Amino acid sequence: MNKKQIWFLFVLALALTSLFAPKRVSAQPKRDTITTPQQLINVVNGVRAARGLPALIEHSALMQSAQSQAAYMAAIGYATHDRPGTTYTQQLLALGFPLAGELSLGGLRSENVLSSGGALAWNGVPLVWQDAQHMNTMLAPSYTHIGAGISQNGGTYYYALDAAAATGSGQMQSAATTLLTSIPEDSNVTGASQYIIPVELRTAQPNGDVIHVVEYGQTLWAIAIEYQTKIKELQALNNLGDSVVVQQGQKLLVKRGATQPAPATMTPTSSIVTFTPIVITSTQTISASPILIPASPTLTPAPESPSTGTNSSIWVATLIFAALIGGGMAVWLIRDPD
Repeated sequence: MNKKQIWFLFVLALALTSLFAPKRVSAQPKRDTITTPQQLINVVNGVRAARGLPALIEHSALMQSAQSQAAYMAAIGYATHDRPGTTYTQQLLALGFPLAGELSLGGLRSENVLSSGGALAWNGVPLVWQDAQHMNTMLAPSYTHIGAGISQNGGTYYYALDAAAATGSGQMQSAATTLLTSIPEDSNVTGASQYIIPVELRTAQPNGDVIHVVEYGQTLWAIAIEYQTKIKELQALNNLGDSVVVQQGQKLLVKRGATQPAPATMTPTSSIVTFTPIVITSTQTISASPILIPASPTLTPAPESPSTGTNSSIWVATLIFAALIGGGMAVWLIRDPD
């Protein structure tokens, strides 16, 4: 075998070695940035699928509960399970979720919360959720439904994950009404619905009825608190029976015989001109003397002008002269009639 053949075989062996040699691949974990509630639900259902569990079904009551909790945490600046003026169980029931389990013990529900400096990068279950209690929220076989909420305050993100089991019938338990009406009616929780769905109070109509139109996400519980009444009274006024479920657009009679607010004071549109008296100040003191008016005024004749007296004298002299001439003529005629 000559040198050329040896060299060819060497190059061929080298090429085959590089072709079939095992390659080193650095495995990069999958990282999903969680910025929407739906993304959080998807990754949790992915954890369940990896363990052979069915996916949890999204429910509007759980979505509202989780989102209101995320908004509340963002408002106060830290992660918490506390809810203003209520409990997690009461909130789910008030939102109309048919919660299963012993309601006096809270029912079959659980919640995970966390805060993150920036959007959560999911490359597996977050460390703070890896203990048994938090994993149970995501993996409990009895749970049937899920909801998620995300809120942001500055650069911090707040996450809430709610999971629960619904009753087999899909209907509320009879104990739900008792649990809801056990909320103190004189409560100092007038702002309890602030982080759920705000309730705008309506004024009385001319007949004294107060009618509230249910907005999206509002609950009978929140409406009762804001109008300072009881859930049982709302149920009786609206023939709801024991139901605590209300629908968007539904008109609820809240009160009868209420007083209408006083009409607003109208401000005239025309301008009012104010005249300010002008005071003239003088340094001289004027003594006021009374003016006497005589009862019968005396009329003083105007003096004759000098020319009037002169004319009269001339006329008198003329008359005397005429008389003398007339007398002389008469004497002359008598003495010599011929």
